[in-house]
Amino acid sequence: MKSKHIIATIAVVLTGWLASSQINGVQAKYEQDVADYQAVVAGDTLPLQARMEKASPRQSVIDLSNAIQHFRKENLAAAEPANDGRSSNAQGIVDRLLNTAYSYLGVRYRSGQSGPDGFDCSGFTSFVYKQNNLSLTRSSRSQFTEGQPIAVVSELRKGDLVFFGGRGARGGVGHVGIVTEVDREAGSFKFIHASISSGIKVDSSTDAYYSRRYVGARRIVQ
Repeated sequence: MKSKHIIATIAVVLTGWLASSQINGVQAKYEQDVADYQAVVAGDTLPLQARMEKASPRQSVIDLSNAIQHFRKENLAAAEPANDGRSSNAQGIVDRLLNTAYSYLGVRYRSGQSGPDGFDCSGFTSFVYKQNNLSLTRSSRSQFTEGQPIAVVSELRKGDLVFFGGRGARGGVGHVGIVTEVDREAGSFKFIHASISSGIKVDSSTDAYYSRRYVGARRIVQ
């Protein structure tokens, strides 16, 4: 009877010890994970690298390479200026330009009109700029001579004017819109404009109709 009592006591002690060891192990792993995370945030990947190499050298190289690539992408994105390199004053003007343009989404197309109840393409751009105390000439062809020329799509900024060839066989500038978004990696952009079929809307330079008619861009707000 006494031996059974001793065995039971030992069993209880062992069970408690195992449970405690498991809890301590989980706690230790948690603390290590937190420490590794804090080290990576601080820019030090060595503690994490050492622990990974101890667990699995080959997999550690793969995981570390992926982590470094992800870290670089995040830092490059964070380093890119949110205002495209413009001054705060210029960025404020562009923001107001786009807010004005967006407020007329859906307004119908009307040849020869410059708002507010109907627009053609250059009537829309000149109206939006005028509402923000910026002067533009009335036609898309003359607007193509204003401001600073932008030769490369990846250098476009929001608020720039983008120009497209007309429907006529002779080509030349026949349509204009305002850049709303730029994808520098893809070399594409989105723009708001007065579409003959749909009125004021946003389209993409990747659309076949516009991609083959793109002529160039001009920057009015520096």
